[in-house]
Order: sequence, then structure tokens, then C-alpha cells
Amino acid sequence: MIPVVFITDENFIMQTIVAMTSLYYSKKKETEYDVYVVTADCTEMAKSKFRILEKKDMRMNIIEASLEEYRDIRQLAHIPIACLLKFNICDLIPSYEKLIYLDGDICVRNDLSDLYNMNLGECYAGGAPSLEMLSSNKRMINAGIMLFNADKMRTEHMAERLVAERKKLGDRGSMDQQTFNMVLGDQILFLPPKFNCIADKFLGDERRVYKLDKVNKLYGTEYASFKELVDDAVIIHFASGMKPWKFSFIPCADEWYCTYKASVYGDVELKRQNLLQARVTGMLNQLKKNGVKGFIKRLGEHIGYWAGKGKVKNWG
Repeated sequence: MIPVVFITDENFIMQTIVAMTSLYYSKKKETEYDVYVVTADCTEMAKSKFRILEKKDMRMNIIEASLEEYRDIRQLAHIPIACLLKFNICDLIPSYEKLIYLDGDICVRNDLSDLYNMNLGECYAGGAPSLEMLSSNKRMINAGIMLFNADKMRTEHMAERLVAERKKLGDRGSMDQQTFNMVLGDQILFLPPKFNCIADKFLGDERRVYKLDKVNKLYGTEYASFKELVDDAVIIHFASGMKPWKFSFIPCADEWYCTYKASVYGDVELKRQNLLQARVTGMLNQLKKNGVKGFIKRLGEHIGYWAGKGKVKNWG
């Protein structure tokens, strides 16, 4: 069986279940998944929803974990504090030599056997290169999808080291990713981008920021277009603040929504904003936040962006 781990709190149950639904429907017939859900501050009713997903070829395991050692770290940006439990999963699940970890804001398109069978060698983990490397000399991964060398992580007590380093960093926008990059360093294997494709970066508003030749150089790929890169993806990762359960117009949102409709939540209507609604809401928020002068300044920045002269991405 292939072990796959998710982490969720009470506020991310639906998204995690949709991700698991995509995991199941995209697998090969012969593949069997052993799914672990590490829950934090979740009710029994919420956890019972995961048990509905259990099938003979996808076993479900629920692990209750405590956030007490992380309570003094505040949640910043859109990243929940529960993400910090990623430091502990190799210890929480001691029966496998390797573990796949998946964020809940994803859509799995294909079987994950190839990912699980990647040879990690002496590396602690594998992850796709972070796009931040395009403007930095630092070696970094996006930690939303990771393949852990769980034996090595346990043997060298990496959980303790990760927790200690994260506490030293204090409050900041990155809950776990910065810590993984700092502590594991160059002992992280770069995985192909198809296992962690942030489609919004390549087909959304930010497409103006990235150059295909530089992205190919970073990834070691030869994609002829960003569309080809996204079409090749095994896992779509909605890593920005633009989420498919909130907005209908972002890249691959319809794909996620189809999986949502096939999930146990399929009968629950989602109120998602279209592009016009999102723009108007963003403008009103800016007006409320910055006043008339600030709003006019922001409007000028956006006009410059849409004219191809700026890098402002959204009104949020």
C-alpha cells in the first residue's frame, strides 16, 4: 500500500475530503492507498466524514494530534497553525519507510505510484522547487507536497529539530515551509514540478511575471508552453490565496469543482465569486482599508499592471 498523509483542522474538513476524493478517483485500479488524516481540534462529527471515504483499496486512518506545543505561534496569512503538525508526521506514523504528504488545497489528477517510488537516497525528503528560486540564490522547495524519507527523519530525530527551529523564528507568514528549507537544506531532493503544479502562477494573473525559459531552467524541463506544463501535472496545488471554493474563474477551478460535486459534499451549494464579483469586492475592500487617496493610488497601479508595466496581482 502507498501511505498518504493529510493534516486538517475543523475549518479545512471539506477541502481535505475533496482532495481525498480526487486521490481515489485518479488512481490506477491496482493501486491501494493507506490514507492517514492527522486532525487538530476537530469534532467527532467532522472526523466521521472521513470514515465515509473508506474503501477496500483506500484505507482510512484518523490520528488525533495536539497543537499545544505550537499555541504560542500565531496564525498569519491564510495558512493554519495545524500545518506545523507536518513536522511530526513521521513519528506519528511509524510503520512506513516513506510517506507522501499532501496539502488539502489540491486536486490529484493521476496515480501517485511514480511519486512514491522516487528514490530519495540519503535525502530527508523530496519536494518541487519553489518559484521563489527565480529571484533568489537560496535552494528552496514548496512544502505543500512532500515525499518523506520517514526512516531517516525518525532515526535522526528531525521532528525535534524542526520544532525547535520553528519556535525560534517566531510569528511569520510561513508556517512550516521556511523551517523545512532551513533545517533540511540541500538534503532535499528536487521533485518534478508535475507533482506540485501551482497552475495559478502560470495561467492566472501572475503569468506576466514568469518567463517560460527561466521556469524550464529551474525545473530542468523543456515545456513548450505554460499550458503544456499545467496539462502535464499530476497534482494541481491551489497554493495562493485564490482558492477554487471561493472563486470560479481561477485556473483549474472547474476541475476542482467537478471533484467537489463528486464528493460527499456534492449536494451543498458553494457560493463562488466570478471575476467581476471578485474585482468589485477587492476594490471595495481597498476603499475601506486605504480611503479614497489610497484607493486612487492602487487603481493607478492596477492600470499600470494591466498595461503590462507593473506586477500588482490582485486587489486583496
